[in-house]
Amino acid sequence: MILTVLFTTGCVLRLGYNTLNFWIPYYVSDYVSLNSAQERAFETNLDLALEQHRVKELPKIHRLISELQADLEKPLTFQQIKSYHFKFTAVGQESATIFIPTFSAMLRSLNASQRNQFNKKIEDDIEKVRQERVKLTTEQKIKKRSLDLQAKAKDWLGSLTTKQRGLLTELAGYQVEMEPTFFSVRQHFLSDWKALMSQQRSTQFQQQLKITVHQLLAFENPKVEKELTFYLNRRFDVMRRLNHSLSDNQLEHLQGLLTDLRKDMAKLIHE
Repeated sequence: MILTVLFTTGCVLRLGYNTLNFWIPYYVSDYVSLNSAQERAFETNLDLALEQHRVKELPKIHRLISELQADLEKPLTFQQIKSYHFKFTAVGQESATIFIPTFSAMLRSLNASQRNQFNKKIEDDIEKVRQERVKLTTEQKIKKRSLDLQAKAKDWLGSLTTKQRGLLTELAGYQVEMEPTFFSVRQHFLSDWKALMSQQRSTQFQQQLKITVHQLLAFENPKVEKELTFYLNRRFDVMRRLNHSLSDNQLEHLQGLLTDLRKDMAKLIHE
């Protein structure tokens, strides 16, 4: 449940990781049309970054999963839940840092038309989500979000009790309540992104890109820091109560998935 940065297990993880050199350019092409020279340079730099990530970052994730498995032998405290949230966020940021030079070089190579295309795609994605959400009542939003959370939880735990479904509905309510703040963060990101892209020739571009990406991954924004901290604390408390409600069978199911994930990650590291 806590591993929100990990969505796949077993051979699916290995297949996905080993084909990132295909999928990343594929998804980038949805945002901007690169010419052949730009594509070649991006793919070459990406291959190097992926090898570096395999060597430097996968062992960190492997160790963190092992640490989590050991701690799961006893119910996690509020502070442990909070700590793992920030540990996994940090791992995500460190992973992203490996790819910053690759994306920085690609973004710096864009002409004005390509830059506008990239910006427009991000703006459209944010607006699409907003339009989808505005059509729903608060009750519909909570129900939809609760079902999504329950589906993810069942993947990790195998089954859910009525009490556990209630806890996830409580969390869904907190997330819906925070929706205006979340969209505010996205809009601030869009503004920061456009400002950054207008300075793509700056010597500070790569460092500023790193800062912007790190803030996005952590969902941080100084303008709404208090609201986000309040939400996270409520979330940590729900996750603590959920963890304390797990049955032996659910814990066994979760530990089994984490073990498979850790073993498969070890295979990736040594491939």
